[in-house]
Amino acid sequence: MQRCDDVVTPRRNPIKWAKDAWHLARPYWTSEEKWRAIGLVTGVIILNLLTVYMSVLFNKWSNSMYDSLQEFHKEIFYKLIIKFCYMAFFYILFQILAFYLRSFLEIRWRRWMTRAYLENWLKGHAYYKTRFVENAVDNPDQRISQDIGAFISSTLGFTLGIISNVVSLFSFIFILWGLSGPISFMLAGHQITIGGYMVWAALLYAIVGTYITFKIGRPLVKLNFKQETLEADFRFGLMRVREYGENIAFYNGEEQERQGLLLRFNGVVNNFFAIVYRQMKINIFNTGYSQIANIFPLLVAAPRYFAKVIKLGDLMQIASAFGQVQGSLSFFIDSYSSLAGWRAVMDRLYGFQNTISQAQNLPVLAKQDPQNEDYLRVHNLAISLPDASQPLLSGLSFSLSSGQRLLIKGASGTGKTTLLRSLAGLWPYVKGEVFQNKTKRELFVAQRPYLPSVSLRATICYPLQDNLPADAQLEVILRACGVAALTKRLDEVAEWGKILSLGEQQRIAFARVLVNQPDIIYLDEATSAVDEEMEAQLYQLLIERLPASAIISVGHRSTLAKWHNQELNFNSNREFNG
Repeated sequence: MQRCDDVVTPRRNPIKWAKDAWHLARPYWTSEEKWRAIGLVTGVIILNLLTVYMSVLFNKWSNSMYDSLQEFHKEIFYKLIIKFCYMAFFYILFQILAFYLRSFLEIRWRRWMTRAYLENWLKGHAYYKTRFVENAVDNPDQRISQDIGAFISSTLGFTLGIISNVVSLFSFIFILWGLSGPISFMLAGHQITIGGYMVWAALLYAIVGTYITFKIGRPLVKLNFKQETLEADFRFGLMRVREYGENIAFYNGEEQERQGLLLRFNGVVNNFFAIVYRQMKINIFNTGYSQIANIFPLLVAAPRYFAKVIKLGDLMQIASAFGQVQGSLSFFIDSYSSLAGWRAVMDRLYGFQNTISQAQNLPVLAKQDPQNEDYLRVHNLAISLPDASQPLLSGLSFSLSSGQRLLIKGASGTGKTTLLRSLAGLWPYVKGEVFQNKTKRELFVAQRPYLPSVSLRATICYPLQDNLPADAQLEVILRACGVAALTKRLDEVAEWGKILSLGEQQRIAFARVLVNQPDIIYLDEATSAVDEEMEAQLYQLLIERLPASAIISVGHRSTLAKWHNQELNFNSNREFNG
């Protein structure tokens, strides 16, 4: 299966970028929270506009300040200092309030979007079925925990930045137009006069700079996308070592793990250097571009100053206004590296959405209500592997009613566990008919049970959330399942999957069955890690305490046969002609 992360990111134009961003953002801005969000973003925009207005006032203030210095007006100078203080107060106030409202909007948007993505990821077993999707994404945890936050922060930053810079541009462009005056020169015997020539100079300067920056920085989108993938793969490798630390220690596999981790990290380092090399080119150009922008307006406006057409205050105001206009026009130059990261984040979220959608649209074995008292009836079931043209199993039929128990035997790879996946609706490569009483609850127990890192009480009751049994009842169940020593640890929160042995985990799983009391119980090698005496005790418990429940067991031991009244042997027959 080809990984989506390995696909080369296509080049997109700015309009396509905006459409992609709106596609990802639209669900929130059309949700039940839209009016609160609109109110918050409106407040941020107003405060940003007030900040731009204060910048205009500072620009005019600078003219008066430099004129007072040139004319040695002491009283005017001190009045302007006082004026600067209260202007600075409001400027800072607007900035702080805008930051607070924007941060509040970001966390609310992220909370809503994370909930929505989690719901889609968990809906219809999509988190499991993504393994069957072509070009499936890796590291969904990164998409949910990091990329959503990065997308929201970048989207707000660029959107608000564009609005502020557009307003700033139009605010200062008229100031610059009025201050710069006309310029005249001869061309081919004709005198040409250009009004507001400093505006045209700033526009030309920014266009050239933007074009060069985009040419230099275009590869950054792909490099940033790849960097996030490589970082996630390296983190995943570290997590695997932590998760399987005991197994690795038993094998003395430290050297192999070290080599594997270093190989992944080398990919991170090599791609990082590629990013640094590309970013260095952008920084060299941007640094020179920014430094020249400091003296460029002075050079262009100096002839009028030395000709005494304008005063020192006018010259400095021209330089300041030029900087504001040029800065607004150069917004994309200054933000290019962030834009590349934003595009990479959008690509990863798009890949995540597409994979989840494909996983949810995979075929599911439909279950119908039986016309009799059967809990479960299977008719003419055919199961295939993803890449196999011939069915793994075909013509399989059986039925279970109250109190009946089916044992499925067979060598590894014959389709026993795949049958259980099919009945659970997890395996898409299956055909046939399944009739199941929809009022009957079912519970699947794997060979290595899932034990969440919560309190032992919650672990035993999982997935039950309401009407949990009393501690006294749990103690009776744990004692009956042979783990009485754990009764004093019901309130302890720990990683039980690492603390308990596999045999203890399997006994906890049987305790879970007794707590949840399902009508249909699926046991996949559920007693493989306990001795035969404990196995008999656990099955006896199920039969005595849940006499009406139907049981389907997958196992190899011959001792399991006496606890079941039906049997399917996958070794002797793969075509059941049902």
